[in-house]
Amino acid sequence: MPLSKRQKRRLLEVSKMIESSIVVRDDMEEIQLEYASEIDEVIEMIKNRDVKPKLIGEASTEMAPYEEKDRSDSKKRQGSTNEHQSEPNLEPPEIPEGPEAPEWAKKLWKGIAKKCHPDRLSFQELTAIQIARRQTWFLEARSLYENRSWNKLLHIGVQVEEYVDDLSASQQLGMLNEEYAGITQKVEDIQKSLAWKWGTNWDNLEMRLRIVEVCLRAKGVTPPSRIDMINILVNLEVD
Repeated sequence: MPLSKRQKRRLLEVSKMIESSIVVRDDMEEIQLEYASEIDEVIEMIKNRDVKPKLIGEASTEMAPYEEKDRSDSKKRQGSTNEHQSEPNLEPPEIPEGPEAPEWAKKLWKGIAKKCHPDRLSFQELTAIQIARRQTWFLEARSLYENRSWNKLLHIGVQVEEYVDDLSASQQLGMLNEEYAGITQKVEDIQKSLAWKWGTNWDNLEMRLRIVEVCLRAKGVTPPSRIDMINILVNLEVD
């Protein structure tokens, strides 16, 4: 049974929440990585007293408090604008192993591909930002289909107004809410990390002293005197 306009609107509302949360999560992961890098620099400064701390920059994999996010989903591929292009292949990608994809997912993939395939974007009235976004969604949708990430695939479908009539509205809302919950949980996990507490407590010297001491002991390094650590942290802020 086809979805009603009201049901589609509800799906779109949750999908917009997901899209906004993704931006927040990605920004927070980048900031968290910078905070972790700064902790690394402080630890190295303590281990090598004559070495001044570097500015926040590339993070060390040694101190990163979370698995580094796969950046492949942020890479964009420029589509061709040649009007004499051959018809693109819109068939669903093959799933390497395991059960076959459900029929609704196959239909959804084809719908997404028709609207997001790079060879078709030049014939649609879209802004440059919309084109770039759809190119990204096309690549993501292909990967999601291959990995059976149906919740995320459904989210992309809703974003491009490709709706699934083979699943009930309540089923689809449940899938999208599950995806949203996963993203918000990641945000909460970041906020609980040592790196985040370090960065957001820049004016709390006692908190930072405790964090440095925990990190030093975790590495088997004997913390220096309290005065020495205070001097290092104070100098870090004025560097």
